Amino acid sequence: MKKILRIVFFGFLLSTSTHADDIKDFKIESISIGDSALDYFTESQLEDSELDWFNYSYKEYSTSLLLGKGIYDWFKISYKNDGDDFIIEGLVGIVVKKKYEHDKCNKELDTAALNISRLFKNTKQGKKQLYKVAYNPRKIFQEPNQSGKSTVTSISFYFKDEGKIILSCYNMDKATNQIDSPIKDINQFDTFRIDIRSKAFKHYLEKAK
Repeated sequence: MKKILRIVFFGFLLSTSTHADDIKDFKIESISIGDSALDYFTESQLEDSELDWFNYSYKEYSTSLLLGKGIYDWFKISYKNDGDDFIIEGLVGIVVKKKYEHDKCNKELDTAALNISRLFKNTKQGKKQLYKVAYNPRKIFQEPNQSGKSTVTSISFYFKDEGKIILSCYNMDKATNQIDSPIKDINQFDTFRIDIRSKAFKHYLEKAK
């Protein structure tokens, strides 16, 4: 049976206590890794929302930034370029924090991590990490960079099927928040994120670095 993780008042609830080991058992807004993105969005929506700068970095995959349909403000969906079925290999649910509070976001991070660890007993949970990052819309964003004024606090979960989930609080510096750019770039804003990656996509990103 599929499990669903939902944000409720920026807290987290899980629909069942049944345990599982497969990254495909994890769903946000009913979407999971291995689904066709065409079950939730039209082909034109996906193609019109592709991130050019992101896709330039990842030549084997395309990534679309789409408006959320409920709890999440945005979805970032990644799929291979060589197919017409738009099978989801990477999925990020993004909640924009208009008034970012570090302690509050960290509490949400801890609550979500606790719920995941209780439900997915056979996952390996990494330590909470704090990175400084430098904003650069032409590079892979979540690269540690000690010169950055912005920070990312994250907790990772490693599944037995080699899938991965990353929970993150993005606290961007004020100057980055206020950048006025014609490029739609969610990375410049304060956000809470759930980043889900298949085994193939996780390995590809590791290789791409």
